Amino acid sequence: MKFLKPWLKFARAFILSAKGLIKKGARMKVNNIRGMTLMEILVASFVVTIALGALLSGITSVVYLIDLSREQTKAVSDLNSMMEMMRSTPFDAMLVTFPNGVIDGPLTKRYPTILGGYGLNNEHIIVTYPNENAEPLEMKVNLTWQDKRQHAQSASMSTFKTR
Repeated sequence: MKFLKPWLKFARAFILSAKGLIKKGARMKVNNIRGMTLMEILVASFVVTIALGALLSGITSVVYLIDLSREQTKAVSDLNSMMEMMRSTPFDAMLVTFPNGVIDGPLTKRYPTILGGYGLNNEHIIVTYPNENAEPLEMKVNLTWQDKRQHAQSASMSTFKTR
């Protein structure tokens, strides 16, 4: 509260002079009233600038993480849809409908048409089988995309299918 005393004295003197309670020509005592020096103003400006910069950086990071979370949710949804399509495909048609290692599927039936279009930036799906002759057949689906900052992102799922 020490820093408020000069301001309170100044405010009181101002109010009294405004009401005409101080005689004209009388000198006001201003013993402890001092203004801020240029250095104090510069330091305060610097501190406020740093605080605002940190706040803006934090807000930017939060917005990026929210966008990334939305993209990851969309990626998992696309992976789930792809896995459901693979589970509903007959076992003998798996390697024809979902060929091993082909980006975005065969030319006759592309994965984006199966999923109803891609919703992510530069999205690609690759289906792989570690061993095409195994029983049960292990199926791995890998989805890659670029986020809004053009960083590469990926998500993958795997499951098994029997005859």
